[in-house]
Amino acid sequence: MSYVALYRKYRPQNFDEIVGQKAIVTTLKNQLSSGKVGHAYLFCGMRGTGKTSTARVFAKALNCEKGPTENPCSECASCRAISSGSMMDVIEMDAASNRGIDDVRDLREKVNFAPSEGRYKIYIIDEVHMLTTEAFNALLKTLEEPPGYVVFILATTEPNKLPPTILSRCMRFDFTRISTTDIAGRLRKVVNDLGVDAEDKALIQIAGHSQGSARDALGLLDKAIAFGKEKLSYEDVLTLLGAVSQKVFYDVSTAVMKGNSTAVLDVVDQLAKQGKDLFRFMDDLLEHFRNLLMTCINADRNLIDVIDEEYVKLQEISKGYTKEKLLSIINILKDAANDVKWSSQPRIIVEAALVKLTLPALWEREEGYIARLQQLEQQVADLQEQLKNMPSNGIGPVENQPISQLLDSIPTQDVLHMDPAGSHSSPLPETIKKPKKKSKSVESHKQKADDSEALASIQKAWPKVMDSLSAKGKMTLLSFVKAGGIRPVKIEKNKLYLLNNGDSVYEEKILAERHTIEAIVKQTTDLDVTLKGFTTEACAASSDQNGKSSDNKDFGGNADTNPNGSTNKGEQISDEEYGQKVIEFFGEDIVTFID
Repeated sequence: MSYVALYRKYRPQNFDEIVGQKAIVTTLKNQLSSGKVGHAYLFCGMRGTGKTSTARVFAKALNCEKGPTENPCSECASCRAISSGSMMDVIEMDAASNRGIDDVRDLREKVNFAPSEGRYKIYIIDEVHMLTTEAFNALLKTLEEPPGYVVFILATTEPNKLPPTILSRCMRFDFTRISTTDIAGRLRKVVNDLGVDAEDKALIQIAGHSQGSARDALGLLDKAIAFGKEKLSYEDVLTLLGAVSQKVFYDVSTAVMKGNSTAVLDVVDQLAKQGKDLFRFMDDLLEHFRNLLMTCINADRNLIDVIDEEYVKLQEISKGYTKEKLLSIINILKDAANDVKWSSQPRIIVEAALVKLTLPALWEREEGYIARLQQLEQQVADLQEQLKNMPSNGIGPVENQPISQLLDSIPTQDVLHMDPAGSHSSPLPETIKKPKKKSKSVESHKQKADDSEALASIQKAWPKVMDSLSAKGKMTLLSFVKAGGIRPVKIEKNKLYLLNNGDSVYEEKILAERHTIEAIVKQTTDLDVTLKGFTTEACAASSDQNGKSSDNKDFGGNADTNPNGSTNKGEQISDEEYGQKVIEFFGEDIVTFID
């Protein structure tokens, strides 16, 4: 007899052998024991989760000589015929190749014939979503009111493609992904039956690689046994699948936590020398950090599809991470995984992404700001705790007082040095005085001067920014910038505004890449700016005009006053009044008169 693939040889023959679908099995058993069998069932779910196998077992249970029974004997003539696919009363149709209205008409005609061997006539229609609209319409009446001896079982991986009229006529069962633990247990029974010596880690690796499909797992086991013959080792499975061990992911996450760039580069070098698939490595690494995130937020254990031993290791590593950092890491790895797929140099992209994870620049991302705020809040809380323990020195209670008010309330001569522990040293010299507050007008004037200088610097470096976009491969972004005539025209307190002479459709793409532009501006000009949005040509011109007019105003805010203190209307002011206006404008602490 020719060789039979493992997924066919070890297809479930009874309900107890169906893996990972306990709720569905229990419901079907209860229907069989109570005699309340439906006329139409819909089995839907991903590939390899047992839809067709469950349909065959259900057919055996209905037509078993001892039945209907929840435990078919698999020994009677009816059970053996169904197992071999030779029973005339159990008809399996492939809707992918029998999808037309003529096929359904033929089915409708044969439905009226009573079963010849068994108790029920059972139609198992696989991939039913492939039927045409006309075929579905022709099936409706028969599906809703079939003869009492007919049972329809529809199986599909895409229930969303079925018409609502079909869905409403069926009892629906959703087959879920099978957990790694359940699949590994099933594989263990198979290798024991075959007499193959297999390591538990090897079976777990195969189960994890199958992504919840028992059929895929048995197919991989078939290939692994052919590779390793009578012994199945963990290293052989890794070689066969092109995967890497879990230890590699633990090493990477530990190195990222410690900021060790050298360690992550050594990992990539070893993977490249072993000829591992870097795209598969990035996918598995994403899954690893996803599991770390789920562990960090104390998600339900069922959401983390790993064995208990690996779950304990994830709990240990996740203690060194925050939720915000893990979210940032997942975003970076997601972008890198997309780039690796299309790059001719995938190793460079993987190395750059992993090194980026170890650098503080990671916190420049949006989620990173939250973590930085949390750190600052903790530092403020520590400082307030120190102030509570500090002698009040006549100031009054320090609880619930803002730090700025506390500092203002301390007399100048009583200002002390404080070490981090809160102890006091000698007073500062008496010659040190509190600095006087500068005039708001002076600060505003200085801010405008700084903004103008920064804008000029960015405008001068803008061609270099464009070259950097080209060098980084951001050709789509570069095209939008050029097509829209985008350029910097305004800065207010480190907030950069761009001018758009083109269509507003460019703005959405550019704002989506704001972090890229900010990083290149930082690299080119050493200026930390935040890209806030766009302004029109008219607004930019108005802003320039306002800046010029404000520069022409005198110290008192009168635009018609000449430098000698006289106004255009002929009014004269004395030297003392002129000096007083200078002091009021700039502040007494920075004004000196020279005869």
